[in-house]
Amino acid sequence: MKTKAAILHEVGQPLEIVELELEGPKEGEVLVKFTASGICHSDYSVRYGVLHGVFPMVLGHEGAGIVEDVGPGVDNLKPGDHIVAALTPSCGECGMCREGKPYICTQMGRIMGSGAMMDGTTRFKLGDTNVHQLCAVGSFAERAVMPAGSAIKVADDAPLESVCLVGCGVTTGVGAAVNTAQVVEGSSVAVIGCGGVGLSIIQGARVSGAATIIAVDPVAEKRELAKHVGATHGVDPSTEDPVKAVRKITGMGVHNAFEALGRTETIEQAWSMLRPAGRAIVVGLPSLKESVGLGAAGLFAEKRITGSSYGSAVPTRDIPKFVDWVQDGKLDLDSMITKRIRLEDVNAAFDEMGRGEGARSVIMYD
Repeated sequence: MKTKAAILHEVGQPLEIVELELEGPKEGEVLVKFTASGICHSDYSVRYGVLHGVFPMVLGHEGAGIVEDVGPGVDNLKPGDHIVAALTPSCGECGMCREGKPYICTQMGRIMGSGAMMDGTTRFKLGDTNVHQLCAVGSFAERAVMPAGSAIKVADDAPLESVCLVGCGVTTGVGAAVNTAQVVEGSSVAVIGCGGVGLSIIQGARVSGAATIIAVDPVAEKRELAKHVGATHGVDPSTEDPVKAVRKITGMGVHNAFEALGRTETIEQAWSMLRPAGRAIVVGLPSLKESVGLGAAGLFAEKRITGSSYGSAVPTRDIPKFVDWVQDGKLDLDSMITKRIRLEDVNAAFDEMGRGEGARSVIMYD
């Protein structure tokens, strides 16, 4: 079949809107017709070479849609099911999946590195050229084939045009607060970077009952949005030292400091914002070539630092739960969506992201 898609031919170039040939699902795969796709900073990072890509590639991994067909061996999904795409294929067979950590499924690294399906082949073609897809999802296309483990069934009445964000940003952020940090009621939290992931961390901290939630971002619009979804304080790091500001608000630092930008200097700031026995959670992905310098004295105050991969989420457990939270009013996703756009507007959305504007743009199909 044919499908319209936005593909990236090489690092730094605009995406091109093309019509691709799409092969049907093979064993363990499903065909999905997307309703909507968020534009995530990871897509931006692949476009500009911060994250690895194999080209040409259909970007997009934060999608939601409806199953149209299933391949042999798929018994947990059927045509008509509503799904949210997950980052991880959750193969169920590797060591990490067997240990209950499908968020670091070993197959995830392989599909990220190859831009292909789990059998190493691709389903998209442009003429005679194989076209790869990000995370084996490729949601910057009207339709795509993905591993069945990446397609998480949600309620039929879930608003797919909004809960598409649960596929990446919301699960990464809410999960970092709820699963990785296990924020407790009455505690204090700082969040550095208030884009889609940072706003989701704030909401996860709010749902968990944090008493003090400090949003650190230089953009006034984002600080205001952060307060709208749950932050109690805002700090502008362009006009004041964020570490001193957080310590002034809390007296001795925060229980949990989240870094959602992927920059070494802000990771170091998160460490410095902690109170004794506090925990820094690195959610943003810095360049893998960089190193982080931490004050050793913090170790003797029993400070801790950890990464958070995909919000330490078990997709089959957490994605339906977070979608339920959206429907119950616990999570406000519509406030995080700055624009709803056509696929043809994807390059303009990337430009806005590069300028730090807005929280999330969502591509709407049909």
